[in-house]
Amino acid sequence: MNQFRRITISGEPVERGKQHGKQLSVEISRTIDFYRSIFALPESEILHRADFFRAIIERFNPTYIEEIDGIAQGAGVDLLWIIALNARTEILSHCAGVSNECTSVYYSGSAILGQNWDWGKALESLSVLMKIVQTDGHIIFMLTEPGIIGKIGMNSAGLGVCLNILTLGRLLDGLPVHIFLRAILDCHSLAQVDSLLASHGGGKASNIMVADAGGAGFNIEFCGENSYRLVAESDYLLHTNHYLDSPINSEKDPSFSSSYARLNKATQILSENKERSVAGMRALLSDDSDRSLPIYREYIPDDSVHELGTICTIVMELAQQKMHVRKGKGPDAKFFEYHLEG
Repeated sequence: MNQFRRITISGEPVERGKQHGKQLSVEISRTIDFYRSIFALPESEILHRADFFRAIIERFNPTYIEEIDGIAQGAGVDLLWIIALNARTEILSHCAGVSNECTSVYYSGSAILGQNWDWGKALESLSVLMKIVQTDGHIIFMLTEPGIIGKIGMNSAGLGVCLNILTLGRLLDGLPVHIFLRAILDCHSLAQVDSLLASHGGGKASNIMVADAGGAGFNIEFCGENSYRLVAESDYLLHTNHYLDSPINSEKDPSFSSSYARLNKATQILSENKERSVAGMRALLSDDSDRSLPIYREYIPDDSVHELGTICTIVMELAQQKMHVRKGKGPDAKFFEYHLEG
């Protein structure tokens, strides 16, 4: 199949969760198996860490725990495993050399935002396009992993968000970044996102790129208890998987060879081609001219996620509430268009 499965969930938090869990019960079990294989921790330790994050999530927003509990009920799995999925980035932070992934780009003033999501091949057949219809009419449309309540996507208020993993090489103990992504997708303005950043930005190692339908946007690098806000110096924002505003990740470190190569190639493309359109972004995120370290990646063997490559490409037209999505890389991979209200 060359399209991701699409599901819709609606109603109160527990009911939404139960719908999520029932519709994706098989996929959730397989996603748990995947992360169990890469966490490299005894199951008791995984669940202990999940319990730690349960308290953090519940303090932040109890309705998220209600939704997560609904997923566990619907899928017939341990609640702590669903929390572990939602905190998977933080649980993985103990691992040395977790694979670099993702190239994100935003065209300033255009309200066009997108990225490649590069991760373990097992997730390509499991991930879904999910529409969440809330009781107040707010709608979220996102690409997510089964069991995870927030990821890459857009909402009916015109906001969109992308994610890149970053590496600090130490345990993280803040609000899990995928929960933070959901909180962004629950926002109605960039001002609300700013308030979230001020109050719950610590304890993470990730990069988020946020934009709205009016053409405004910004980029935040989370670096433990610090964060760095990047603004467009020209007519675009661009990020891969190393810190741009902090000298933490050296270009001389082979762990970041792909990240630097993708950033340099994308910068070159953007300087040579001034077209700031959906077609231009789709072309940029499809570039594989660097055969060894391309932006658009075939699956290759990887020590941390078994096989690493481009799971999907997403380009969001926030003003039109339209998402262009391509699954994987191969002769049958092509873009499909989806409307948030469709």
